[in-house]
Amino acid sequence: MWKRLKYWVGMARTAWLLRRADSEETMQAARRALSMQMADARGLPMKIGQVLAGMDDDSDFVELISSVEPWPLEKIIPVLETAWGCPIHDVLSDIEESTAAASLGQVHQAHLRDGQTVAIKVQYPDIAHAIAAEMRLTGLMPGLGPVKRWQFDLDAYRQTLADNMAHELDYGHEMRAQQAFTAGVSVPGLTVPTVFKTWCRPNVLMQTWCEGERLAAAATWPLTERLYLARTLMMTLFQSVFVHGVAHGDPHPGNLMVRHDNNSVELTLLDFGCTISIEQDRRLALLKLILSGRGACTVNTVDAYAALGFDRDKLDFIAERLPQLNRLLFKPLLEDHPLDVKQWHPGQEAADLLGEERWWFRSAGPADLFLLMRIFQGLTAQLSVLDVKLPWWPMLTLAVPETIRQQAMAWQPVHQADNNTHHNVLQAHSLKVEIIRAGEQDIRMAMPASEACHLDELIPQESRQLLQQRGVKLADLQEEVMAQGITPRDLFSLDDGKTRYHVWLE
Repeated sequence: MWKRLKYWVGMARTAWLLRRADSEETMQAARRALSMQMADARGLPMKIGQVLAGMDDDSDFVELISSVEPWPLEKIIPVLETAWGCPIHDVLSDIEESTAAASLGQVHQAHLRDGQTVAIKVQYPDIAHAIAAEMRLTGLMPGLGPVKRWQFDLDAYRQTLADNMAHELDYGHEMRAQQAFTAGVSVPGLTVPTVFKTWCRPNVLMQTWCEGERLAAAATWPLTERLYLARTLMMTLFQSVFVHGVAHGDPHPGNLMVRHDNNSVELTLLDFGCTISIEQDRRLALLKLILSGRGACTVNTVDAYAALGFDRDKLDFIAERLPQLNRLLFKPLLEDHPLDVKQWHPGQEAADLLGEERWWFRSAGPADLFLLMRIFQGLTAQLSVLDVKLPWWPMLTLAVPETIRQQAMAWQPVHQADNNTHHNVLQAHSLKVEIIRAGEQDIRMAMPASEACHLDELIPQESRQLLQQRGVKLADLQEEVMAQGITPRDLFSLDDGKTRYHVWLE
């Protein structure tokens, strides 16, 4: 564990230098250094680096996808022989050195005794123990900044990360996910390698060998072929999310291969270690949000987002703006004409609409939401790489049968009994915080009134010390609020001659 801690400390220092970089040259150098540190550490740090690389082949983190030094074959053969319980040549006629290393393992091309060409993914020895140590380290990470102020559920995020890593470390789980995806998703132009169940183990995955190039190579293809490939990518996502209910959750460039010849275009999807399950209630709620944005039906947006796993109490605070936010988030699916994804900036538009309160929406989301968001972000990045524009809604109607769209139209939320009694006594609507420096309003925040029960987590340390000096005890104030009810009132005002603090319930 201490060795892994050393890696994390080194990367934290490099990340700190990256944030303080005062020139583009310094920033690029820091990024390259961080990339190589992550590659050297492998495991969880490298996995994070792959997320940073995204779909951009020009990223400084692309080293983590395309050119990490694999382990030599002599270190891998004993792993295979132990997993199979026999000499390697009882299974294979030959096996080549790896040219494709990843965060948890690496891939070798080989031939079975009957001549079939296969790809063998082998997990690094002891990587599971390294990941376990790193997951323990994540438990030491503090909740700072927006994470603390806006009440993100860090435990839920850690658990989601732990569950996801456990699945990725189990190649048996990946094998089953790959087989289920192949059986459930059928899109023209899409291929998924066939797994050889007989030779798959928890640390070994064998599948058919697939030829192809990285997605970036398709940027030079004729427009008709790029459009066909984009159509395949889009329909694969829509069908897997809304029909199959299980989506490929890791859209970085190393997991896509493309090829074209004789007017045939083919997309191969690799690596099913990270898959996202979307229960029927969630996908119907998601589809109904899209349909309501198109004017095809009406929906209580708070109910629909709550069905997706959002915290209803936090959503109630931005409920009036939620329909408008919904239209921003699903803009590509609300229009019938092709959309240029390079001109679509939902994050900035949401920030313009909600301001600081965007953190309530983000913190209200379920911990696994970032996985679902990542695959949609992956699609927009893929379309950008191909430099094509397609109409999203017509593609969705091709991928999702009318019967499922009708189910979504008829979907109604199942309301759960609310055991929280504070709703019965909640009279104030908002907790307001105002900080004025040098006679000018500097900060003004509003949040749900129930946050008055967590003042000790909202007020910065330096302000808490000043309050204590002035005789204001936050613990006593919180107990008073919980005992007397959350009613409109001043909680405290403080003026140290330079800065004035005012906190009240309204």
